[in-house]
Amino acid sequence: MSVSIINVDEKSKIPLYGVDFIGVIDRGTNVIEVKPITLCNLKCKYCFVSAGSYDTDFIVDPNYLLKKIRNMVEIKGHHKIEIHFAPYGEILLYPGLFDLIKELWNIKGIEIISLQTNGLLLNEDVIKQLEETKVTRINISLNSLNQEKANFLCNCENYNIEKLLNNILLLLSTQIDVLIAPVWFPGENDDDIEEIIKYVLKLRNKGFSEKKIQIGIQKYLIYKTGRKLKKIRPKGWDFFYKQLSMLEKKFKIKLKLGPQDFGIHKRKVVASLNLQKNDRIKLTIISKGRWKREYIGKLNNNFGIKVLLNYPIPQPEKLLGKEIEAKVIKANYKDNILTAYFSI
Repeated sequence: MSVSIINVDEKSKIPLYGVDFIGVIDRGTNVIEVKPITLCNLKCKYCFVSAGSYDTDFIVDPNYLLKKIRNMVEIKGHHKIEIHFAPYGEILLYPGLFDLIKELWNIKGIEIISLQTNGLLLNEDVIKQLEETKVTRINISLNSLNQEKANFLCNCENYNIEKLLNNILLLLSTQIDVLIAPVWFPGENDDDIEEIIKYVLKLRNKGFSEKKIQIGIQKYLIYKTGRKLKKIRPKGWDFFYKQLSMLEKKFKIKLKLGPQDFGIHKRKVVASLNLQKNDRIKLTIISKGRWKREYIGKLNNNFGIKVLLNYPIPQPEKLLGKEIEAKVIKANYKDNILTAYFSI
């Protein structure tokens, strides 16, 4: 259980660009990625961001997000914009979700609103609200149809596969498209991936179109701050795509999906900073981060930056409001995500 929750709004002065776990991510396309919450109902054994275990969680004010998204759409152009909710947590825990979606549809140029979820919080009422707010597509993480295996991977004793599959059928009865997004763990769920493919094909044989029910198999990736499945080693991208090709031939189904399959194309980048790795920069510590050795720094009104300490300090609040000089260790202009390091 989290120690505290920080509400991010304009008064907080926490910028919505630059930090990977909250706000908006611009990857230079027509898709605006929105991260409004870090709370999660699971602690999956493979989660690359260790969601569900943070010392501090964040909830972003819908009006603050709306203001930023309106500005982004104005710059990118009022046509063929997709809003994709992809939090470092579970989107269905976000209290402002449905009101925010309603307001987003009022922005000219937004044509798709999609979200990713583990699906366990779906029920008839939630699905009705998703339908009423005209969500376009839902991506559901589903790594196995086997109850025991699903429990293991998601570190959960009550992962209800039957309920989830019933809710997927309910979603398919609406105007909402569904994408099943399993992660392939080599040597762990190989057979399960094939069973999920068969499940999708079975639904298509019942009359649901390829657009209505899609499958997007994800490669297992590990990160320093993420959880890792013991004894499972990620394979290279060449091997991964070779396996997908074999499965495509075996089941006569398209599995290698790319940006063109979702109408994703290049679009103007909204903002960027002229920063490079190893630059020394001045910033103001504006907030604690998710972990004891993580903070959010403020560079300007638009950009924040994740700041990592060499070790946690006993009284983390002492750094708040301080101006420091830190070393940039990540400056990725493909997604405007920034990280700096500060030695105590």
